[in-house]
Order: sequence, then C-alpha cells, then structure tokens
Amino acid sequence: MKERNSTLRYFIVKALVYTCIFGYSSLCFAQEARVSYEELRQKYVPQSSPEETYRLELEMMSEGMYCYDLPIFDSKWRTKGKQVLYSSAYKNIEKWKSGFQSYIEGDYAVVYYPNDKSAGPVFLYRDYSGWVLDRTTVIEKIHYNGTWHAYEGSYPYLSLLKRVFNMKKGRAGGIEAYQIE
Repeated sequence: MKERNSTLRYFIVKALVYTCIFGYSSLCFAQEARVSYEELRQKYVPQSSPEETYRLELEMMSEGMYCYDLPIFDSKWRTKGKQVLYSSAYKNIEKWKSGFQSYIEGDYAVVYYPNDKSAGPVFLYRDYSGWVLDRTTVIEKIHYNGTWHAYEGSYPYLSLLKRVFNMKKGRAGGIEAYQIE
C-alpha cells in the first residue's frame, strides 16, 4: 500500500508540474501556496516608473517564481511561454532589492547598480501602459564574460549606458562592444 501511495503521489506531482510548465491550466502550485496565472497577469503590470516595474520583477522572484508571459515584460520575451517556473534559487535576490538607480531619457530607461560591478544593466521602455522591462534587448545586446559589455549598434539603451557608465571600446564574443566599467 505504501508503494502505491508513493506512486500515486509521484503522478500527481508530475501532472501538476506539466500543468504549470505547459500552461494547460491557469492554476499552478508552489510549496503551500496556489497562484492563479490570471492573478499574476493582473498584478505584474507596467508601472508609472522604471523603479516600480523593476521592483515588481524582484518581488515575483523573491516569492520563488518567474513567469515570462506577464505584462511587465516586452512582447518578444512573453513568447517564451506562460508557464510559472518555481525555484528556491529565485528567492536569493535580497541583495538586488536595494542600491539600484535609474537613468531615464525620453521613453527609455536603464536600471543599474552603481556600487556593484557584478550586476548587469536592466532596460525598460515606456509604452501606453507604463514602464515595461525589455529583457529581450538585454539578452541580445549585453554580454558577460567576467565583465559586462554592451554590443555596439544603433539602439536607444546604448546612449543611456554611455551616460551612466565609463565605457571602453573593445570586443566581446568576437563582436565590437563597449566594456562597462
């Protein structure tokens, strides 16, 4: 009987994991808590400042979860899926909750940690709904190989980075880039 209960528990847990990962249901479970996907979509929305939007992402992670398909993220990033990923590793972000600053120019902003070289920049843009995290551009334009680099090119965040950081021209991953100092 004990083996049967163990097998049954295994299949229930597996079904819940597949439900969350593949988005077959709008309900996911994390430890003792239940989180409705629709509740997440209503809570994690663009805010009136870049700092507020970034704090929402940090809050979500400190709860031990991450979901790509939320309104606080750019549309291309949201195509990664609506699954809610749970991990205790996400909770290890306490040091990121403070010490950041932002620089805004028009409809673009960069959030950065002036006193922490290990933290990379975060990009945001403003649209009709508020400030949106532009995770796609960060992935495409920022490279880390022991130090942070911004690829050369014509994108609005590069001019913001140049105003915030000392940057030295060089290469990263074989591509023209600026080392963020």
